[in-house]
Amino acid sequence: MTEAFVNQLSLPKSPVEQAIAALKKEGEERVLLIGSTVCIFADNVPAGIAEDVAASMRLIGLSSEKAFNKETQQREWYNHYTNGLAKLGWTMTGAAHAEEAMDQDKATLASIAVTLVARDLGRNHRMARCLGRSFNAIAVAPAAKNLFERSSTSVSGKSSTFQAVDCEISPQGMPIMHMKSFQIAYDHAVDTGTVTREFEKASTRVYRASQQGTFSVRQFNALRDAVNRKLASQADDILGLDF
Repeated sequence: MTEAFVNQLSLPKSPVEQAIAALKKEGEERVLLIGSTVCIFADNVPAGIAEDVAASMRLIGLSSEKAFNKETQQREWYNHYTNGLAKLGWTMTGAAHAEEAMDQDKATLASIAVTLVARDLGRNHRMARCLGRSFNAIAVAPAAKNLFERSSTSVSGKSSTFQAVDCEISPQGMPIMHMKSFQIAYDHAVDTGTVTREFEKASTRVYRASQQGTFSVRQFNALRDAVNRKLASQADDILGLDF
C-alpha cells in the first residue's frame, strides 16, 4: 500500500526534463539555453536527433568550462570545444575568426550578436530571428538570466563569452549546424546584469568565431549511453526558452 502511494505521486519536472520535453515538440522551432549556448532547432529536426545534439553540446560545454578559462585561454577553450564536438560525432569545417567593430555607440550583447549573425547569414535567417527573441526571453526569466550570466561572464567580470548554434536537417537528410561564438571584452569589470546592460563602443572589444558542422547520428549512437551517464549528475546547465 505504501509503495503504491509513493509510485502514484507526481513531482515537478526538473529543468532537464522540461528541456527534453520541449525538444519533443516536432514541427516547430525550439530553443534551449545550454550554459552560455543558445541552441536553436529548426522545425524539421526530429526529437531524437535534437536530444542527441543537445547532449553533445552539454557535455563538451561542461568539459570546456572545467578545463580552461574562457577569458585568459580563449583559443584553448575554443579548440577544446570544437575538437570535442568532433569526437562526439560532429565534422566541423569553415573555421573563421575575426575582431569586429560595434556599429553603434552603445549596444547590448543581444544586439551585437544579432547584428553580426545578420551580416553573415542575413537578417531573415532563423538564427538571427531566434537569437534576438531568445535574449528577450532570457532577460525576463530569472532562472535563464542567472544561467546565462554565470556561464558566460568571466571570473574577472571583464568579458562575456557565449555561443549561438542553429541546427537543421539538410535536403540530403543530414543534421547540420551553423555555430557562432562571441567574446565581448570590457575595460571595466561587470558583476551582474550583462544581458540587459548597454556597453559603450569606446570601452568594448568584440571577437567572433564561426564554423559549420555535420552530425553523424551513427557515430553518436555508440557514445549515447556513455554521454548520458556522464550528464546524469548535471541538473542546472540547461533550460527550455519560451518565446
